[in-house]
Amino acid sequence: MLISTLWGAFGSLIGLFYAGVQVMVPCLPPAPLSASVFTTDEYMGSWHFVAAAVWDEDDLKSFKTTDSSMLHIQRDANDTLTVTESSRVGGQCQKNTWTYFSMPVMDHFLFRTDFDTIALVWDGKFINCSSCIIILFVDEDEETSAMLFARSEKIPDEVIQEFKSKMECVYMEDFVQAPLQKGYCKLDEAA
Repeated sequence: MLISTLWGAFGSLIGLFYAGVQVMVPCLPPAPLSASVFTTDEYMGSWHFVAAAVWDEDDLKSFKTTDSSMLHIQRDANDTLTVTESSRVGGQCQKNTWTYFSMPVMDHFLFRTDFDTIALVWDGKFINCSSCIIILFVDEDEETSAMLFARSEKIPDEVIQEFKSKMECVYMEDFVQAPLQKGYCKLDEAA
């Protein structure tokens, strides 16, 4: 109980510190969504990959071979999230499934159950897109990518430019947009 209270107080102090830093660096994103918010029905379902930004151009390799990608997020009974990705790489459809969980003392972080990836999620208000989310992934090799997803297949170019601009402001200057030349794979057709 004492540790939980101390961790909660520490989290509040970090939140205040971040708010102060945001005043000095206005392009920083707002605080990420907490798991208790992100696991609501509003964020469940399908999300279309739009674009990605990274700090190191080498981290764009996998994105450059991907024509299209789609996430399907569902909440499980045990408060975990199952994330299924169907992507078209070259002419092939691929399917990956991961499970994420959160810990009450670190509510903004989503951990993949194999602990290879940590994710933070922001709603699209940061880039003026109410039907978008931004997910920051940090993998086991410390490769970091910010990915823009939207509910619909097409979003206005202004939203993509706003995402790119906001990411450049935090020095994620290497950017790729999904080509979408071969269409999306359906979850049931991906291997």
